Amino acid sequence: MAYQAKRSKKFTEDFELVNEEGRVEKTIHVELDADDVVRRINEKYIELMNTRNEIVDIKTDIESNKAMEDAFEKLGRATVNLFEAVFGTEDTGIIVDFYENRYLEMTKEVTPFITKVVIPRLREIAAENKRAVLESYNRKESKGLSGRKK
Repeated sequence: MAYQAKRSKKFTEDFELVNEEGRVEKTIHVELDADDVVRRINEKYIELMNTRNEIVDIKTDIESNKAMEDAFEKLGRATVNLFEAVFGTEDTGIIVDFYENRYLEMTKEVTPFITKVVIPRLREIAAENKRAVLESYNRKESKGLSGRKK
């Protein structure tokens, strides 16, 4: 019997854009490939949190509207970068268009999907993958080069 190497199933979560009447206008399928996506999303999420913290820290020091606009523009870019890490560039564009560039509403509605659904699910997938890899190296069943059990 030949050894078989199988591909694992892909994990996806669906994200629906629902209009004011409650009708689903678009369903976006978010692929959760734990190897690449976890790292990319964590980087962008940390960037977003750092940017948010910077704005909170400097908010009281801002003396001009221009400085405030720059700070919020930086936060907006970090938010879009996170969305692109999760949804991809094309689907992020669809989301931005759906919300008609109303970034506060978009952030309020979309970010919880990332923080409460995507990130916890990615952590579960990563833990499952780690457990599977460790089980494949179980010392009790491993054999040395001679073919004898250790």
